[in-house]
Amino acid sequence: MCEEKTEKQKTKMIVAQRAAIEVAEIESQIATAKRYPRDIKKFKEKLMAMANLDQETAEGCYYALPRGGKAIDGPSIRLAEIALSCYGNCAAQADVLEEDDRFIYAMGQCRDLENNNAVRMKVRRRITYKNGKKFNDDMIAVTANAACAIALRNAIFKIVPGAYLKPVFDKCKKTAVGQVKSLANRRAEVIKRVMQFGVVEERILGVLNRKSIDEVTFDDVAILIGLGTAIKDGDTTVEEAFPLNFKDSQKKNQETIKNKAGSEIVDAEFEAKKEKQITELKEASAQEQEPAFMSD
Repeated sequence: MCEEKTEKQKTKMIVAQRAAIEVAEIESQIATAKRYPRDIKKFKEKLMAMANLDQETAEGCYYALPRGGKAIDGPSIRLAEIALSCYGNCAAQADVLEEDDRFIYAMGQCRDLENNNAVRMKVRRRITYKNGKKFNDDMIAVTANAACAIALRNAIFKIVPGAYLKPVFDKCKKTAVGQVKSLANRRAEVIKRVMQFGVVEERILGVLNRKSIDEVTFDDVAILIGLGTAIKDGDTTVEEAFPLNFKDSQKKNQETIKNKAGSEIVDAEFEAKKEKQITELKEASAQEQEPAFMSD
């Protein structure tokens, strides 16, 4: 019993010592940040230059996700890493919190030492297939890394103001796609890379809502690059980015919306009819209760 108590005391002492060391480190970092404050102008210039260093770097700085028949894009973990490096006076990390039978949970943290502002962002990622079977150990490890990357990205972008990132993000998309004169070559190159995921041409055209490869525009190429980045970063899967029956699923979504709208109209008509009946009953009841006066 005494030995167990001694072990618990030792554990508490170790935890207290580590906490004291962490506090001392943070205080030291804050003091250093105050002595050497960031230069916003230099930060913006450096971020723009680093993110658009070359076409390959720019490609990795944004992603795209299919949502409601459209592709929604945004800045990726690569751009977050570059932004963190350029912004300076920040401390960031990401860790796996826990794992259950269906999900793995990760936490991303970022602290602005200069402004003494800290953010924590939690992310949940599924570790089961559609049939409910759990991933193997290697796939779980890959999913855990993806969850940490997403959580870290979200935390960093809560610290680094979006106003500084928007022009860099837009420039990255232009750099990634290339010049107008190279559209045909760039289009062929990107589509070839997408096909390496096992995606056939019909699925690519379905997502872009195009009838042929010749109709694929610069904006479409940017979307394909973003979808590729999202797949590599673990934001989405090949099946989600390029569904087998894209047109059927889109049609189903539209039918669902129409049916919902139709049911709302029916419900509204029913409510109006019911309200009218209630009003008529109230009026009839009031008339019955009115006293009858005899005339002389």
